[in-house]
Amino acid sequence: MRALVVEDEPLLNEELHDQLKDEQFIVDSAKTLKKGRDFVAGNEYDLILLDLRLPDGDGLELLKMIKKYYEETAVVILTARSEVEDKVKGLELGSDDYLAKPFAMPELRARIHAVLRRKFKIKENEAAVGKLTVNLDHLEVNYDGKSLDFTETEYKILRYLVLNKNKTITRIALAEHIWGSKVDDRFSLDFINSHMKNIRKKLDKAGAPNMIQTIYGVGYKLQMHETQQ
Repeated sequence: MRALVVEDEPLLNEELHDQLKDEQFIVDSAKTLKKGRDFVAGNEYDLILLDLRLPDGDGLELLKMIKKYYEETAVVILTARSEVEDKVKGLELGSDDYLAKPFAMPELRARIHAVLRRKFKIKENEAAVGKLTVNLDHLEVNYDGKSLDFTETEYKILRYLVLNKNKTITRIALAEHIWGSKVDDRFSLDFINSHMKNIRKKLDKAGAPNMIQTIYGVGYKLQMHETQQ
């Protein structure tokens, strides 16, 4: 999944960036409101950690932008302990949680996991679409109770599609999810197409044909059919 850190304190920004990378996120970092806006304008994120006191403006303005264009993006606001009014405003504007500074990284980790479980309706670290289940912590995929064998890259692609079920996901988004924002478009897209063929073959063999639709000229959508419920 993709995450954005908007925090002006350099050491904390770096620490948050590293923590999210350890949690298997692809991470972008911004230290100003302007840079945060630029990232949000060009990318859709699953999670944003947002400081409200930025050197060039109020983080609440960025929160409004995020929720206007990406309602389902999870946002955890970071505030000083005394800024009660800002916490309330943030929650009213649609933030999913807040953390008062200073905070411990284990607490941040717990809050992130809780927010994402709510966002993706995850139970016991598994995401499901019909009879298909994907373990979010380990390379484990099951269909109708039977274990399926996927490579690490195939697993990452399928996990992303399951977490974003019923949404059209572009090939570029899938490539960036696997390799980060610096991708060679032609090579990466051909690679995604090749992996997708293998994923479909394995799902077909397991009894889940046509679970992944091709949206021509755009990308892919994973959805459940009545026979796969």
